[in-house]
Amino acid sequence: MKGKIGNVVAATCRGVDYLRSLAEPSGKAPTPAQLNQRLRFALVMGWLKPLLDLINIGFQVSGGDQTPMNRAVSLHLKEAVCGTGPDYEIDFPKAVLSRGVLLPSFIKEVKVLPNALLQVKWCNFAASALNKETDLVTFIVYSSAQRKFATFKNAASRAEKKVLLQLPKGFEEGILHAYMQHINEAGDAVSTSVYFQHVFR
Repeated sequence: MKGKIGNVVAATCRGVDYLRSLAEPSGKAPTPAQLNQRLRFALVMGWLKPLLDLINIGFQVSGGDQTPMNRAVSLHLKEAVCGTGPDYEIDFPKAVLSRGVLLPSFIKEVKVLPNALLQVKWCNFAASALNKETDLVTFIVYSSAQRKFATFKNAASRAEKKVLLQLPKGFEEGILHAYMQHINEAGDAVSTSVYFQHVFR
């Protein structure tokens, strides 16, 4: 169901039909607080939007009526925005790109090898129901210089304890902000992402 009759809009959300009235323009200028909130929201939404597919996996755990992206945006608005309006920025170490019950791994070593190969080594907890060697590892890398993401979905298994990731052109400068996360074989459980970085000198 979808359409508009006068000031009433008919729509469908998740299989449920509903009606809502159109908001009347207030004619009032937004307050500084409202403007700042809009700037924060635009910053977070713009940063997360390229990762929609991974956010849908990383925040799949039930959270009421919120979508995975809504949960991710809400978390980042509360925890991962720094600065003073209008100069807001993402606080990269506080960003979380997946949240779940699987145990994370510990980053042991990060270096960039010739030909723009990012090498990451890690160590694991003892094997358990929440920490299986068959868990797959995804890496998300954000280049501060390019202002772009490179994603490496299911790049290795937890058991491998190391991986080589081919960085895109232009990623060999500035700071690489990176996140490592696990997903189980069934695809229905994830770990909370772990942040690490590499600074090019």
